[in-house]
This record gives sequence, C-alpha cells and structure tokens, in this order.
Amino acid sequence: MSSKQCVVGIGEVLMDVFESGEATLGGAPFNVVFHLHQLLTALSMGEAVFLSAVGHDPWGRHIRSMVAAAGMSTEYLAEVDQATGSALVFESEGGAGFEIQPDVAWDYIRLSDAAGELARRSDAVIFGSLAQRSEVSRESIRDFVSRVKGHRLYDVNLRRNTTNGVAGYTNEIIANSPKLATLVKMNDLELEEVGSLLGFDLESRDPEERICLFMERLRVEFSLAAVAITRGSKGALLASEGKLFRLPDSTLDQSLVRPVGAGDSFAAGLLFGIMQGWKPELSLDLANILSGWVVQHVSATPTLPESVLSRVRDSVMLAGEATVS
Repeated sequence: MSSKQCVVGIGEVLMDVFESGEATLGGAPFNVVFHLHQLLTALSMGEAVFLSAVGHDPWGRHIRSMVAAAGMSTEYLAEVDQATGSALVFESEGGAGFEIQPDVAWDYIRLSDAAGELARRSDAVIFGSLAQRSEVSRESIRDFVSRVKGHRLYDVNLRRNTTNGVAGYTNEIIANSPKLATLVKMNDLELEEVGSLLGFDLESRDPEERICLFMERLRVEFSLAAVAITRGSKGALLASEGKLFRLPDSTLDQSLVRPVGAGDSFAAGLLFGIMQGWKPELSLDLANILSGWVVQHVSATPTLPESVLSRVRDSVMLAGEATVS
C-alpha cells in the first residue's frame, strides 16, 4: 500500500432536486467518491477525484464550485454543450424514486490524456450502471476502469424512472460490468433483477439462503474478491475470503431515515477498509458508521463531523494493532 492513496470515480455527477425544492450534490458514484475524499484527506492518507462532465450553465458552475469547496479537484470535470444533469427525487419510507433527465452532460464523458495518467496512478476506481446508458460514456468508463490495476468497485445502482418506468441500464450493462470489477455491491432488490438477467437459478424457500447462494455464485463466476449486499433495515452481507460476514439489523428509527445516498456511503466505508487491508468485520463496521450518519440527512453528501471522523481514526488504530498482533 502506498503512503498516499488515489481513488477515482467515473460516471454521473448531478443535482438531486427533492420534492421540498431543496437541491444537493448527487450521483451514485460521485457520492461514494465524495465520502472517500473526506476520509482520505481527514486522515492525511490521500485524495479522491471524480471524472465526469457538466454543462455551461448555472447548475454546472454550481457543481464545480461545490466540488472545489469540498477540497476536491475539478480538473476532470469537463464542460460540454449539453445541460448539466439533474434528478427529481421522490422519497418514501424505506426507499426513494427518481426521475432522471436524459441526454445530459454526463452522457458525454470522454477521456483526455490526463485521464489516462490518472488511471495509471489510481489505487481504486468506482463505477456504476447509469452513466453507461450512453455509448460515449460507456466506452470511456470501460476504457478507464480497465486501465486501473487496483480495486475496481462496480456499485450496481439500477435506476428506473418512477413516472414512466424507463430503465437507465440494459442487460448488456449488467452482464459485462462485473467482468471489469474486483468488487461488486448492490442492494437486495437489485439482487433479484441481476440474478434473473444473469440466468442464475437460485430457487430457495429461504430468502437469506437465496441471497447467500447468489453472492457466492456471482463471486465465483466473475472471480471477484468480494460481493456486498445491503438490505436496508436488515443490515448487510459481505462474501469475502470464501466466508460470509454479516452486519446486523439497523437500530435506527426507520421513520426518520432519509434513504438517498445510504448505499453509496456504505460502499465508501467498505472500500476504504478494503483498501487498507482491514478485516472484513472492521470494513463493514465503518460502512455502517458512514451510512448511519448519511441517512440522518436529506443530502447524500453531508460533511462528516468530527464525531464520525474520530470513530474512523479509532478504527484505523484498531486495524493497525490487529496487524501488529
């Protein structure tokens, strides 16, 4: 492990616009990278950057300004002629729906020479499904990810518009994205669709047994280091090192949970731990800490407070002591 780590996300960055009218920074892979940047910089361990595109418009300028204010580089946020992306968010207890604009700036991600150099020096990359809906961005994402020699997290995030049911993914995207990855993360609802599209026959009377069978089948078939399944209030499961690790049921009041970004912050904590070579149980614990903080906020990208960062520092120390012993 190098003394300074570089993590890159590639895909959609957009504005989440809630029914209340509040607008916040969003985009699933961006959310993951945002939290990783907070962790890495707070601990003086490196940085995280995001590669995408925004428009020559007020939202685009706002996104660049907010990214810079968070201490992140804007070098890889290209400006293109298409409008900056946005998504209307419809929250309900335990979940969220979306209306995502078509044909926007992040559908036109192109790799520069500098991006190629960024891939070469990256320790990890995060990508998802949605930004692969366009041919331009799909080719760029797959090209970039294939150049990264470190951890490659496919955070599945299947998005379907609430009002008309239009999917932001295809069978081809689901079938080929795990081939690029070393790690895959999804939620239990996505599991059912992914399993069906991949032709996995996992008939079982017990839902958890079906999940475990799917995770192992996915891990083996795509030679993955780990597979994580989030289950909302029912915790999470992680298949790694040939073993199954569990995160217990949530103790949070579910009526107060704001679901947007919960899975993304979980992915950030999990990947951070994996990058440090932590034991799976400790990585899951950090994932739980981050998601537990984020679900208390409307925004998927709230600033992590010192109370959370101090717990991360404790985890880093604990991991170091476990390594020494």
